Amino acid sequence: MVKRSKKSKSKRVSLKQKYKVIRKVKEHHKKKAKEAKKSGLKHKRKVEKDPGIPNDWPFKEQELKALEARRARALEELEQKKAARKERAKKRKMGLLEDDEKELSIEEVKGIDVSTGIVNARDNSDRAFYKELVKVIEASDVILEVLDARDPLGTRCVDMETMVMKSGPDKHLVLLLNKIDLVPREAVEKWLKYLREELPAVAFKCSTQEQRSNLGWKSSKAMKPSNLLQTSDCLGAETLIKLLKNYSRSHEIKKSITVGVIGLPNVGKSSLINSLKRCHVVNVGATPGLTRSMQEVQLDKNVNLLDCPGVVMLKSSGNDASIALRNCKRIEKLDDPVAPVKEILKLCPERLLVTIYKIPGFESVDEFLQNVATVRGKLKKGGIVDVEAAARIILHDWNEGMHAIYHFSSLSISISIC
Repeated sequence: MVKRSKKSKSKRVSLKQKYKVIRKVKEHHKKKAKEAKKSGLKHKRKVEKDPGIPNDWPFKEQELKALEARRARALEELEQKKAARKERAKKRKMGLLEDDEKELSIEEVKGIDVSTGIVNARDNSDRAFYKELVKVIEASDVILEVLDARDPLGTRCVDMETMVMKSGPDKHLVLLLNKIDLVPREAVEKWLKYLREELPAVAFKCSTQEQRSNLGWKSSKAMKPSNLLQTSDCLGAETLIKLLKNYSRSHEIKKSITVGVIGLPNVGKSSLINSLKRCHVVNVGATPGLTRSMQEVQLDKNVNLLDCPGVVMLKSSGNDASIALRNCKRIEKLDDPVAPVKEILKLCPERLLVTIYKIPGFESVDEFLQNVATVRGKLKKGGIVDVEAAARIILHDWNEGMHAIYHFSSLSISISIC
């Protein structure tokens, strides 16, 4: 018996069947075309041509001249717009952004100088954070400027305060001295006395608990002064909320108020909001620039909090070295990491650095960085010492508070006013 092949059968058909299918398709298309013609769907509309101006019209010459003038004016406006776009693109590349902030209505209406703090901005994130800062100031009734207790004057931004004052007479500015557990109690008291000569000032310590909700508060009346700063609970929240409640009661237009939290990066703005809310509602971290946009948090029926990204105002914050030492900018984005290390060597004694990094003595910044790079194994191709990598290690240790560098320098900065 012959076995049948398992291969598929041929799809060829006879010519009779093939031409029958072709004929059926032609008849179908002809029928569809006839129906479309009857319904008028396939009818093409004739484009009516512009007859133009009749020759016997008495004002034909004047109308033609006016038409040419309108065309020339339209071409001129188009060329001006193209030139303006090219000029804006050129200024944007150079960092001159006066014309690039048209959407910030608060400057145009209330006279805030846009060039303050954003001229020569290096990346788009700085401009985006600045816009968020303007939004927070415009929407807030009370503005809390958060300062670092280790360096209150260095983290205080005069340009931000000027923006708040110019935005309207109904804005209330309050200084909040944060991280008071990192400096002596005597220094905190003297700083508060100094700051209260200009504006209302409140001392605060954010909660360092790792739980997600029910963050603890401590009252200054319930504990001894020596044990207040040793706990992980929040300190100063009751005093701050009472102050905000007073503003809400004295407000003439409405009972509820909006409180904007502003300041330099990494001063503890988001941690402050979490501590007041007693749960983790906004992200926090040691990396500057973690908050990317304005975030709204409802504290209670009378107080609404606005979290703002940290903004570095270049005119107020000094050079890149001072910005890096305050952890206001990511170490990876620094153009020259060696300059901040020079400032660290001015604050820290040589014996302390030698003990921490286990290196021999040094006489200059270059020699110090070369020793650190050799000990840490930071070498380039060909065995060349990577000085910039060593500088970034020093700055990372400074910002993370490793060893005793941060503690030593913070005490020297905070006690300088005492």
